[in-house]
Amino acid sequence: MITAKVKIKYAGDWVDDIGRYDVQCLGIASTFRNRGFVGITALDCAADEFEDVVETIRENQYVRETEVLETHESDGRILATISTHCEYTTYTPMKMIRMEGFLPIGYSEYRDGFEYLEILAEDREHVSRVIEALDFEVVEIVRIVSDFRQGVGFSLLEWQQLVETISPDERELLHLAVDSDYYDIPSGISLDDLAEEAGIAKSTASRRLRNVEGEVMPVITKYIQLYSKT
Repeated sequence: MITAKVKIKYAGDWVDDIGRYDVQCLGIASTFRNRGFVGITALDCAADEFEDVVETIRENQYVRETEVLETHESDGRILATISTHCEYTTYTPMKMIRMEGFLPIGYSEYRDGFEYLEILAEDREHVSRVIEALDFEVVEIVRIVSDFRQGVGFSLLEWQQLVETISPDERELLHLAVDSDYYDIPSGISLDDLAEEAGIAKSTASRRLRNVEGEVMPVITKYIQLYSKT
Protein backbone atom coordinates (compact mmCIF):
# COMPACT_ATOMS: atom_id res chain seq x y z
CA MET A 1 0.00 0.00 0.00
CA ILE A 2 1.10 3.58 -0.69
CA THR A 3 -0.15 7.01 0.29
CA ALA A 4 -0.57 10.05 -1.92
CA LYS A 5 -1.40 13.68 -1.21
CA VAL A 6 -3.84 15.17 -3.72
CA LYS A 7 -4.21 18.91 -4.35
CA ILE A 8 -7.65 19.97 -5.59
CA LYS A 9 -9.18 23.28 -6.68
CA TYR A 10 -12.99 23.31 -6.42
CA ALA A 11 -13.82 26.68 -8.01
CA GLY A 12 -16.63 28.55 -6.30
CA ASP A 13 -16.43 26.57 -3.06
CA TRP A 14 -15.84 28.46 0.21
CA VAL A 15 -12.34 26.94 0.40
CA ASP A 16 -11.63 28.64 -2.94
CA ASP A 17 -13.14 31.92 -1.71
CA ILE A 18 -10.97 32.22 1.42
CA GLY A 19 -7.77 31.45 -0.50
CA ARG A 20 -6.90 35.16 -0.61
CA TYR A 21 -6.67 35.39 3.18
CA ASP A 22 -3.95 34.41 5.64
CA VAL A 23 -5.74 31.31 6.90
CA GLN A 24 -5.12 27.58 7.10
CA CYS A 25 -7.78 25.01 7.95
CA LEU A 26 -8.18 21.39 8.94
CA GLY A 27 -11.35 19.48 8.19
CA ILE A 28 -11.84 17.68 11.50
CA ALA A 29 -15.10 15.86 10.78
CA SER A 30 -17.67 15.74 7.99
CA THR A 31 -20.70 13.87 6.78
CA PHE A 32 -22.63 13.78 3.52
CA ARG A 33 -26.19 13.21 2.41
CA ASN A 34 -26.55 13.26 -1.36
CA ARG A 35 -25.00 16.66 -2.22
CA GLY A 36 -25.44 18.04 1.27
CA PHE A 37 -22.40 18.50 3.49
CA VAL A 38 -21.96 19.19 7.19
CA GLY A 39 -18.43 19.74 8.45
CA ILE A 40 -16.45 20.81 11.48
CA THR A 41 -13.35 22.81 10.58
CA ALA A 42 -10.43 24.17 12.62
CA LEU A 43 -9.12 27.56 11.42
CA ASP A 44 -5.78 29.23 12.08
CA CYS A 45 -6.24 32.79 10.85
CA ALA A 46 -4.63 36.21 11.06
CA ALA A 47 -6.61 38.02 13.77
CA ASP A 48 -7.29 41.10 11.65
CA GLU A 49 -8.78 38.95 8.88
CA PHE A 50 -10.86 36.55 10.94
CA GLU A 51 -14.18 38.38 10.66
CA ASP A 52 -13.71 38.74 6.89
CA VAL A 53 -12.93 35.03 6.56
CA VAL A 54 -16.06 34.01 8.46
CA GLU A 55 -18.22 36.45 6.50
CA THR A 56 -16.75 35.20 3.21
CA ILE A 57 -17.64 31.63 4.16
CA ARG A 58 -21.18 32.67 5.11
CA GLU A 59 -21.69 34.49 1.81
CA ASN A 60 -20.55 31.56 -0.33
CA GLN A 61 -23.16 30.37 -2.81
CA TYR A 62 -23.18 26.82 -1.43
CA VAL A 63 -23.15 27.61 2.30
CA ARG A 64 -26.51 27.49 4.06
CA GLU A 65 -25.31 27.95 7.62
CA THR A 66 -22.05 28.74 9.40
CA GLU A 67 -21.54 28.82 13.16
CA VAL A 68 -18.41 29.81 15.08
CA LEU A 69 -18.17 27.25 17.87
CA GLU A 70 -15.11 28.56 19.69
CA THR A 71 -12.24 31.03 19.29
CA HIS A 72 -8.90 31.64 20.96
CA GLU A 73 -6.56 34.54 20.16
CA SER A 74 -2.80 34.32 20.58
CA ASP A 75 0.14 36.21 19.05
CA GLY A 76 -1.93 37.95 16.40
CA ARG A 77 -3.65 34.74 15.31
CA ILE A 78 -7.13 33.42 15.98
CA LEU A 79 -7.64 29.70 16.36
CA ALA A 80 -11.29 28.85 15.81
CA THR A 81 -13.61 25.92 15.29
CA ILE A 82 -16.55 26.41 12.94
CA SER A 83 -19.37 24.29 11.58
CA THR A 84 -20.60 24.64 8.01
CA HIS A 85 -23.74 23.27 6.39
CA CYS A 86 -23.58 23.32 2.59
CA GLU A 87 -25.76 22.26 -0.33
CA TYR A 88 -23.76 21.65 -3.51
CA THR A 89 -24.86 21.23 -7.12
CA THR A 90 -22.11 18.64 -7.65
CA TYR A 91 -20.30 16.20 -5.40
CA THR A 92 -17.39 17.54 -3.33
CA PRO A 93 -13.83 16.21 -3.80
CA MET A 94 -14.02 14.16 -0.60
CA LYS A 95 -17.38 12.68 -1.59
CA MET A 96 -16.12 11.74 -5.06
CA ILE A 97 -12.94 10.20 -3.70
CA ARG A 98 -15.01 7.95 -1.47
CA MET A 99 -17.46 7.13 -4.26
CA GLU A 100 -14.56 6.12 -6.53
CA GLY A 101 -13.28 3.67 -3.96
CA PHE A 102 -10.29 5.62 -2.62
CA LEU A 103 -9.64 5.64 1.11
CA PRO A 104 -8.94 9.09 2.61
CA ILE A 105 -6.78 9.14 5.74
CA GLY A 106 -6.07 11.89 8.25
CA TYR A 107 -7.55 15.38 8.09
CA SER A 108 -8.36 17.41 5.00
CA GLU A 109 -6.20 20.54 4.70
CA TYR A 110 -7.45 23.82 3.21
CA ARG A 111 -4.98 26.55 2.29
CA ASP A 112 -4.38 29.03 -0.53
CA GLY A 113 -7.76 28.12 -2.02
CA PHE A 114 -6.89 24.43 -2.43
CA GLU A 115 -8.04 21.29 -0.65
CA TYR A 116 -5.34 18.73 0.18
CA LEU A 117 -6.39 15.14 0.76
CA GLU A 118 -4.27 12.19 1.81
CA ILE A 119 -5.40 8.89 0.30
CA LEU A 120 -4.41 5.27 0.68
CA ALA A 121 -3.97 3.34 -2.58
CA GLU A 122 -2.81 -0.05 -3.78
CA ASP A 123 -0.08 1.21 -6.12
CA ARG A 124 0.93 4.11 -8.37
CA GLU A 125 -1.42 3.01 -11.13
CA HIS A 126 -4.27 3.19 -8.65
CA VAL A 127 -3.18 6.71 -7.68
CA SER A 128 -3.15 7.83 -11.32
CA ARG A 129 -6.86 7.09 -11.48
CA VAL A 130 -7.46 10.03 -9.14
CA ILE A 131 -6.73 12.44 -11.98
CA GLU A 132 -9.23 10.66 -14.21
CA ALA A 133 -11.91 10.28 -11.55
CA LEU A 134 -11.98 13.83 -10.19
CA ASP A 135 -13.46 16.43 -12.53
CA PHE A 136 -12.31 19.68 -10.94
CA GLU A 137 -10.39 22.76 -12.07
CA VAL A 138 -7.11 21.52 -10.58
CA VAL A 139 -6.23 17.96 -9.57
CA GLU A 140 -2.55 17.28 -8.87
CA ILE A 141 -0.63 14.54 -7.11
CA VAL A 142 1.61 16.47 -4.74
CA ARG A 143 3.44 13.58 -3.11
CA ILE A 144 3.57 9.79 -3.16
CA VAL A 145 5.05 7.78 -0.30
CA SER A 146 5.90 4.22 -1.30
CA ASP A 147 5.68 2.75 2.20
CA PHE A 148 2.50 3.34 4.12
CA ARG A 149 3.20 4.75 7.56
CA GLN A 150 0.42 6.11 9.67
CA GLY A 151 1.55 9.37 11.20
CA VAL A 152 1.02 10.03 14.88
CA GLY A 153 -1.94 12.32 15.42
CA PHE A 154 -2.90 14.01 18.66
CA SER A 155 -6.06 12.45 20.07
CA LEU A 156 -8.85 15.04 20.24
CA LEU A 157 -10.47 13.07 23.05
CA GLU A 158 -7.22 13.00 25.00
CA TRP A 159 -6.82 16.74 24.40
CA GLN A 160 -10.34 17.40 25.73
CA GLN A 161 -9.69 15.26 28.79
CA LEU A 162 -6.42 17.10 29.40
CA VAL A 163 -8.09 20.52 29.19
CA GLU A 164 -10.81 19.40 31.60
CA THR A 165 -8.20 18.51 34.24
CA ILE A 166 -6.99 22.12 34.33
CA SER A 167 -9.14 24.38 36.51
CA PRO A 168 -10.27 27.86 35.37
CA ASP A 169 -7.94 29.46 37.94
CA GLU A 170 -5.01 27.42 36.63
CA ARG A 171 -5.82 28.30 33.01
CA GLU A 172 -6.05 31.99 33.87
CA LEU A 173 -2.67 31.94 35.61
CA LEU A 174 -1.10 29.93 32.79
CA HIS A 175 -2.30 32.46 30.20
CA LEU A 176 -0.90 35.28 32.33
CA ALA A 177 2.42 33.46 32.71
CA VAL A 178 2.76 32.92 28.96
CA ASP A 179 1.71 36.50 28.14
CA SER A 180 4.22 37.80 30.70
CA ASP A 181 7.06 35.69 29.23
CA TYR A 182 7.44 33.72 32.45
CA TYR A 183 8.65 30.67 30.53
CA ASP A 184 11.18 32.59 28.43
CA ILE A 185 14.93 32.17 29.00
CA PRO A 186 15.74 34.36 30.78
CA SER A 187 12.31 34.72 32.33
CA GLY A 188 10.47 37.95 31.61
CA ILE A 189 8.90 38.02 35.06
CA SER A 190 9.68 36.50 38.45
CA LEU A 191 7.27 34.17 40.22
CA ASP A 192 6.85 36.81 42.94
CA ASP A 193 5.81 39.45 40.40
CA LEU A 194 3.61 37.00 38.53
CA ALA A 195 1.79 36.10 41.73
CA GLU A 196 1.40 39.76 42.65
CA GLU A 197 -0.03 40.57 39.22
CA ALA A 198 -2.45 37.67 39.56
CA GLY A 199 -3.45 38.81 43.04
CA ILE A 200 -2.53 35.53 44.73
CA ALA A 201 0.17 34.24 47.06
CA LYS A 202 3.46 33.05 45.61
CA SER A 203 2.88 29.55 46.99
CA THR A 204 -0.55 29.44 45.32
CA ALA A 205 0.91 30.55 41.99
CA SER A 206 3.65 27.94 42.24
CA ARG A 207 1.16 25.18 43.09
CA ARG A 208 -1.18 26.06 40.22
CA LEU A 209 1.61 26.13 37.64
CA ARG A 210 3.03 22.86 38.95
CA ASN A 211 -0.41 21.27 38.71
CA VAL A 212 -0.68 22.32 35.06
CA GLU A 213 2.82 21.11 34.28
CA GLY A 214 2.08 17.81 36.01
CA GLU A 215 -0.94 17.23 33.75
CA VAL A 216 0.55 18.53 30.49
CA MET A 217 4.11 17.19 30.51
CA PRO A 218 3.29 13.44 30.60
CA VAL A 219 1.01 13.85 27.57
CA ILE A 220 3.51 15.95 25.62
CA THR A 221 6.34 13.56 26.49
CA LYS A 222 4.32 10.58 25.26
CA TYR A 223 3.72 12.18 21.86
CA ILE A 224 7.34 13.30 21.52
CA GLN A 225 8.38 9.68 22.06
CA LEU A 226 5.78 8.42 19.58
CA TYR A 227 6.89 10.91 16.92
CA SER A 228 10.53 9.97 17.41
CA LYS A 229 9.67 6.36 16.52
CA THR A 230 7.84 7.16 13.25
